[in-house]
Amino acid sequence: MKINKLITWLGGVVLIMVVSVGCKDDLDDSTFFTSDDMTVVQTLESKPETFSSYVEILKLTDTYNAFKSYGNYTSFAPTNAAVKTYLMKKFNVESVSEITNPEDIEFLKTVVKFQTIPSGRGTSGFVEGRLADTTYTGDYLTTSFLKGGGIANVEINRTVGIEEYDIRASNGLIHTINGVLDPYVDPVPLVMEKAGKHTIFVEALKQTGLYEKFSVVFNEFGSKNNFTILAETDEVYAQEGINSFQDLVDRFSPGDTDFTNTQNELNRFVAYHATQNFLYSRNFPDDAFVNSYLERNAWKSFKTDTELRINETETGVDDTWTSLIINESNFPAKNGVYHTVNKLFTIFTPKPKHIIFDVVSDQPEYQSRLIRPGARVPSTSWEFIRWFPEGNKRYLQQSNRVNLNYNILDVGGYSWIEFDTPVLPKGKYEMLISSNGGNRARGIFQVYWDGEPIGSLYDLTLNANGKGYPDVALMASRGWRHGYKCITNRAGNSQYDSHSPSRFIITQELLCPVQQRHVFRLEAVKAGGSPIDYIEWIPVVENGPADDSECYDD
Repeated sequence: MKINKLITWLGGVVLIMVVSVGCKDDLDDSTFFTSDDMTVVQTLESKPETFSSYVEILKLTDTYNAFKSYGNYTSFAPTNAAVKTYLMKKFNVESVSEITNPEDIEFLKTVVKFQTIPSGRGTSGFVEGRLADTTYTGDYLTTSFLKGGGIANVEINRTVGIEEYDIRASNGLIHTINGVLDPYVDPVPLVMEKAGKHTIFVEALKQTGLYEKFSVVFNEFGSKNNFTILAETDEVYAQEGINSFQDLVDRFSPGDTDFTNTQNELNRFVAYHATQNFLYSRNFPDDAFVNSYLERNAWKSFKTDTELRINETETGVDDTWTSLIINESNFPAKNGVYHTVNKLFTIFTPKPKHIIFDVVSDQPEYQSRLIRPGARVPSTSWEFIRWFPEGNKRYLQQSNRVNLNYNILDVGGYSWIEFDTPVLPKGKYEMLISSNGGNRARGIFQVYWDGEPIGSLYDLTLNANGKGYPDVALMASRGWRHGYKCITNRAGNSQYDSHSPSRFIITQELLCPVQQRHVFRLEAVKAGGSPIDYIEWIPVVENGPADDSECYDD
């Protein structure tokens, strides 16, 4: 979440100036203000023995005035020694004044943007993985503590360290770094190839045609791709007796060399190693499925206090799972990140389990922060959501709401809206949906599953009495359940104690004969708003679905 800190201004005239001017997002020349405290650039200039070279770069790239302007920046500022080393390596020059080529100057501007976050990010928010906000280039910086605990050991993007940190200025924070952060240029497969530790897997990417697919930075809608790839190193393959690409072929598709065919077993094996969810190690879900790039297949992610278990067998006897080799993981690229797995990562068939699908937070565009709260966007901005007629819709993020992750998709005025669901393991499920309802301005909808109508009409105009709230048995007889006790707003009020986000039972007999995604559609019978929160699937067991509304995790 962005943190915008307002600066206290002295005098009414200065306040008027602040309202009338601001900083451009692209860090181009900007109007600056005067304050008792030093701005970012003034703080840098006050320490020429450390930052004079970086200040020269700011002036050369026309970003100098931006750091004197109203705003809230985090600047990762390299030392003079770091700049000198970088200039020699990158341009074969010793000083900033020797940079005259317009293309080189433009590249240095990208370097500045890449090292600047448009919000205040102190070291207290550093984690193993990506920082919460993107830089001015639209990329995530990563922080890592693999060298040990404490800020003295932190690395940015696994390449540079911090010398001083949390240097406060009137319009932001400065962290002194001992190297220049190189902007992400290469896609994930090329970053892996250059690292040189995954040569067999990289060859498999090339032979299957997935190298090219996973190298696409922007999709057909103009949104940025963010792939997460799990890969075996050559060393991990060697432990399985695989010492060459041909050995890999012999293991997974002997006699079938049509590697670009999506039904080829080697192609399926490689496709299963990727997802379009954007996941650093800490972003893997605690207990949920992650859709893989291989259609109809998913990863099962489960976290204990000490480890990440991917595809745990759940047998209770001799359970196996795959995990990440952390010091060989969390490597960023222009269009995602890659990790190294500790064993052969084969296609896994999970058992049915309780799945709760947040229609906002589980979308890759949300996870990549491509779509911000309150931004009105067309349906084409989302890969897995569609509505008709076309019009700009938004999602809301408010801590006073008793909604899952405080998110709702604020939609209304459509004939229909539909979602591609997560991959559901085959099985029999009860399906429910939660939206904010209970007033006459809401709509009434027919639910469709893969194009077929199912269940009763979903009537969001019903108030508490119409649902039978709060009587549990009466609500169930009318097709409703309480919300969950563990879903609360910041004030501690629970969904269970509110009739507005009650859960509607779509069906208790949903059969999923194969593991795959499905299409869930709400088609309007009566026009009206439908602030959608989440959809859930609960496996039907012998005695019926267990549901005491305590919490949604099984």
